[in-house]
Amino acid sequence: MNSKLSLAIIILSLLATFAVFPRIILAEKTSVTIAVDLAHGESDKYLAYIQGNITEVTVAGKTYQINWLNITTSISSDLLANVDILLIGQPRVSLTPSEMDAIMNWLKKGNKVLYVAGDSDYNPGQTTINAVNKFLEYIGSKLRLEQGAVYSEVNRTYTYKGVVYPTVAASYYRMLAFVEPDPSPFLRTEILSEGLSKPILMHGPTCIIWVDDQGNYRDPVNDTYPGLIRIAWFRNSYIGVNYKEWMPLVYDPLLYGLGAPMDNSSFVAYAAEYWPISNVVITVAGESLYGDYEPAWASKYYGVDLDGPLFVTNLVKWWISIITMQRTEVLAFLDPLGDDNGAGTLKYPTNPVFKPGVFDLVKFQVFTDDQNVYFRATFKDLGGNPWIGPNGWSLQLLQIYVLTTLRIMPNTTAPGLNVKIYPGWHYLITATPGWGDTPWPDGEVSALYAYNGTLIAKEGDKFDAYAIPEVNAIEVRVDKSLLKDVENIADWVFVVAVASYDGYGDYKVRAVQAGDPAEWVLGGGDPLAILNGVQPRVVDLLAPTAEDQFKMLKSYNIDKKELATVFGLSRMGLVKPVETPTVTVTLTETRTTTITSTVTQERTTTATVHYTTTLVQTSTQTTTKTVTNTETSTTTVTVPDMTTSIIVGIIALVIGLAIGYMLKKK
Repeated sequence: MNSKLSLAIIILSLLATFAVFPRIILAEKTSVTIAVDLAHGESDKYLAYIQGNITEVTVAGKTYQINWLNITTSISSDLLANVDILLIGQPRVSLTPSEMDAIMNWLKKGNKVLYVAGDSDYNPGQTTINAVNKFLEYIGSKLRLEQGAVYSEVNRTYTYKGVVYPTVAASYYRMLAFVEPDPSPFLRTEILSEGLSKPILMHGPTCIIWVDDQGNYRDPVNDTYPGLIRIAWFRNSYIGVNYKEWMPLVYDPLLYGLGAPMDNSSFVAYAAEYWPISNVVITVAGESLYGDYEPAWASKYYGVDLDGPLFVTNLVKWWISIITMQRTEVLAFLDPLGDDNGAGTLKYPTNPVFKPGVFDLVKFQVFTDDQNVYFRATFKDLGGNPWIGPNGWSLQLLQIYVLTTLRIMPNTTAPGLNVKIYPGWHYLITATPGWGDTPWPDGEVSALYAYNGTLIAKEGDKFDAYAIPEVNAIEVRVDKSLLKDVENIADWVFVVAVASYDGYGDYKVRAVQAGDPAEWVLGGGDPLAILNGVQPRVVDLLAPTAEDQFKMLKSYNIDKKELATVFGLSRMGLVKPVETPTVTVTLTETRTTTITSTVTQERTTTATVHYTTTLVQTSTQTTTKTVTNTETSTTTVTVPDMTTSIIVGIIALVIGLAIGYMLKKK
């Protein structure tokens, strides 16, 4: 293979290894096609009004053109090829298996909405209930229509948005429904009730129930499941039965009938089911928004002012907001399954609410759209919401420490977790269940803090925390205006820590004790670490491996009473202190000393002659002596990493060769 080509392939491979390529979650659309089924005995009453008035809608500042398509023949894959939303309003004839297969395959494509409406069991409504329930079962939805009817009395009222309204329009079967959707910031259910101040009409309806995986029929008023969204309600009502061949599946008339103990109950009039993997919404209603004896589009009925047109418009806007959601996944990190035991020894409290896996972080993702940044932590099991936390969860305290690329001295503390953060953080996001109005840590409302301890935001318009039970996740939405350096978000560093939430605990973190756990206390702590105040209170930590997590959470020093240090995670991996290589150099010092000595000897000789003479003889002897003294000392010297030097040398060599080549050409 050509050497240049090989080098290019290697470079591209390295880039692919380290680069983060944003992934578009859902594609943007500028027009939406809504198909209306008229092939199964449905009436088209008010349909022309609906299609003539809803020609475009604006969602989140973007306008979408509505293309309407009426289906008058058998439903097929070809007919559904370009359809985004399918309305099946009160079918009198069952769909065929081939039609249901076509709809199933259409739903599998994702980003779709299916609306199905029913009727009461007043003849021929029982055929509609049967047709709809068989269809919902076929496509895999849990939603069902109750086998019966919902009624109320003309003298009953309900206060809706501060105004007292009757529960019926002049007769027991002309039911009024009140749009009060379950809050879901992720699915933006607030759109459904925007601007509404009056009820909507549902003429002779049934209500919504659901069926669990074991085939048991359930009451959605008191028993919900992940993905269920209750949209509109009948209030102060009761159950009636018209078709004598059956009985209601959930609401026994002996309990819920007129004058029975559960008379004056609430029932679900509209409900939706969200399928997160394919981004599909199934909406089921007890009566139709078109084609009914008097459809939900009605703006006034028997003297009662209604918000039917606005509700139907809101419903279309909500559906479009879901199928056109556009998010970019900037970062995604997987966390090992089953490492929800701190440093390897922690044990869950013994109360049954602490189901296995409720603290087991399995994934962390960062998304962006035009206006917000979304931080999502997914768990093995969110554990439901046993204490009815306003944000949709009860058991977890999630802390997300964010280090940006800004050159600002970061904070290294971890409030309540009893660890240190390296390399520190510029933003701290704390997601809590959400009781009250006071932000964490004094209160129980989620909060966003800056590195200097300043509260940037608590839950509100620009900052919000909520559960996504469909995927066992907690998500935090932060308006981009609250954050700096968002343009470099792919280079941010994160520490994501999960603790057990305790409203009475220090910093709302559940305590850890040595030995076995107690009903409300984690067990398995290190007794010496607890005694010396260095026991981490982290149950799970975002880390590449369980061993990485255990090592970090065990890094405390009992003797020095130093807290454990946990490292941030970036797209390149764990961010640890740079380890400068240590080289041991032996220095040998040789000293040579020259010593010169001069010795003078004097000798006197005396002789007796006729005269006396003294002879003095002087001799000088010079001796040179060389002494070599060798001293060896060992010194530890820290030298810089040679990689940089080598790279600089190579660059200099290349530049030199280039200059030389140019001079040679001259």
